[in-house]
Amino acid sequence: MPGTLIYLSSCAVAADGKTNAFMMQEHPWLLKHFSNVQMVSFYGVKTLTTKDREYITPQKLGFAALKSWLSVLLMRDLWQELNHLRRDKKANLINILKLVMFTQRGLKMHYWLEALLKKDGDIRPTLYSCWMSFDGYAAALTKRKHPQLRFVVRGHAFDIDAERNPMNPYLMKQMIAKQADGIYLISESAKAQYLEYMQEDAPMDKIHVVGMGSSGNPVEMIKEPPMLRQGVLRVVSCANISEIKQIHLMIEALEKWEGMPICWTHMGGGEGEDALRKLAEEKLDTKENVIYEFMGSLDFEKVQKQYDTHAYDLFINTSRKEGVPVSIMEAMRHGIPIIAPAVGGIPEMVTEDIGYLYDGAQGAQGLLAALEAFSKLPEDQVLLMRQAARKRWNEHYCSSNLLPKLFE
Repeated sequence: MPGTLIYLSSCAVAADGKTNAFMMQEHPWLLKHFSNVQMVSFYGVKTLTTKDREYITPQKLGFAALKSWLSVLLMRDLWQELNHLRRDKKANLINILKLVMFTQRGLKMHYWLEALLKKDGDIRPTLYSCWMSFDGYAAALTKRKHPQLRFVVRGHAFDIDAERNPMNPYLMKQMIAKQADGIYLISESAKAQYLEYMQEDAPMDKIHVVGMGSSGNPVEMIKEPPMLRQGVLRVVSCANISEIKQIHLMIEALEKWEGMPICWTHMGGGEGEDALRKLAEEKLDTKENVIYEFMGSLDFEKVQKQYDTHAYDLFINTSRKEGVPVSIMEAMRHGIPIIAPAVGGIPEMVTEDIGYLYDGAQGAQGLLAALEAFSKLPEDQVLLMRQAARKRWNEHYCSSNLLPKLFE
């Protein structure tokens, strides 16, 4: 596919020019199918196709931040959404300030896009926004000014779900939908959340459900389950330690575990890590059939290495709310069955042939029951489940198979 792709993601490039490894998962495919790939984040602009992968600092792009602040109160879109807030009796000071900040951030990225378009010279690049947030608004502003451009946008969880972020219905969703050529939501759950507040403004001909997917090649060799070889149930989880991820539920479930020896490894850190370690010491250190390990924060490459060099029987998710977690996809890629709560888009991912769903309202008790059920499975069913997990990733969550749908 010739031409330029401009990839917008607020968190893909940090202020020091380093790229976010998670957000870079799609880039091998993008680099293969576009002759020029450039990335616009909230902190700067980076070209990914040149040998030195040039990072363009905000200073080189002119006074975009200052210009955005000077222009924000002149934006028609801002006043339309303020009126939207007023009609819904939600125009308090905090919500107004959130909307102004959102508009300013989108304007800044829009001005950076304009600078890129002048510099590049490609008359019809593709704009690809990873989030339906202020980066999606920036792309929509640019599309409105340059109608010949193609603009596609994804929608995930926090940028769609009005329960998770009550401001979502007021953050330029109608304007983004009007300008986009394609709207790609990561799950049927996300689509339902989006349509709930879009209603008659939803452009149904543009809306598609396409998962985010995860990168990497299919794993050809499925490791032998430790529970069958060693008599030890080896469980892994991977998530930031935060309130919404509810990692403490795993500790509470293991406190009541009376089955075979179990070894739990958690990858991920966060503000709640110290408290979680303390809770594990209190609840699990005296249990003879439970071993646990907290690996702390790991970058994307180290997480992949852990999966490549260790065999696990189960992947556990305990989140209170989710979209379609890439962490579950990565476990599937390595043929690891899943236990997860039936929230968000997870039920669309975890079918009964690859794992167990539990009622999130049951908390640790629901998780414990799923663990007990898995530990009692016969050997042939465990092996079939591992094969089915890998097959489901290959067919539904391999990003190189999903991305062509966005750029048809």
